Amino acid sequence: MSEIIRKAGLERYVILGKRYPFPLPKELKGFYCYTVDGGHSIIVVLENEYRAGEPVENFLVPAPVKTVLKVGYTIREGYVWCKIPYSKEIGLVTDEEDTEY
Repeated sequence: MSEIIRKAGLERYVILGKRYPFPLPKELKGFYCYTVDGGHSIIVVLENEYRAGEPVENFLVPAPVKTVLKVGYTIREGYVWCKIPYSKEIGLVTDEEDTEY
């Protein structure tokens, strides 16, 4: 189990041993996971939800690989930062076709 999966609190939701069927950018490989309810994902910091001074780990979420690649990302402070719309009621707001199982 990778450290980023533990930091995100996803241990119970990740299926180990899965691989993304296409090459990932090198900098994203260590953030890849496969979740039971979201499929192929990258663990990101939701930059648009992050509040300065709070632990970054509180803003780590698995996001569909296709969404991360589509909206763009930056690598900062050892994490992948991404701006993805978020709703407190339903979670990440992503295109349905971005979810891959």
